[in-house]
Amino acid sequence: MDYLFLKHTHMMFAALSIILFYTRSVSRLTSGKLANNKVLFITSHGVDTLLLVSAVYLAVTLGMKPSSQPWLMEKIILVVGYIGLGFVVAKSKHKSKQIPALIGATAALLAIGYLAGTKSAFIL
Repeated sequence: MDYLFLKHTHMMFAALSIILFYTRSVSRLTSGKLANNKVLFITSHGVDTLLLVSAVYLAVTLGMKPSSQPWLMEKIILVVGYIGLGFVVAKSKHKSKQIPALIGATAALLAIGYLAGTKSAFIL
C-alpha cells in the first residue's frame, strides 16, 4: 500500500478519534446525554481500533521499531497515558477529577502530535 495513503488514513483516524473523544468528554462535563449515546460509543471505539491498526500497519510497513526509534517509544507511552486519562474522564463522577484528567489528556495529545510531526524525542 502507498505510504502517503497509509499516513493520511492514520491522520484521518487520529482526527476523528480526537473529535469523538472531546465530544464525549465535554458531554460528560455537561448533560452527559451525548456521552451515553450507543452509536457514538460504538463509533468512537471503532475509530480508535482503526487508528491503532493503521498505526501498527504504518510502523510495520516502514520497518519502524520502538526500540530503535526513541520518538516512537515516547509516542506509544504517551498514547497509553492518554488512554488512562481518558478512562478517568469517562469513569469518574466528579468534575474535580475529570477536568484535570482532560487537561492531562490534552497535553498528551499535543505531545503526541509534536512527536508525530518532528520525529524528535523529548526524553529518550
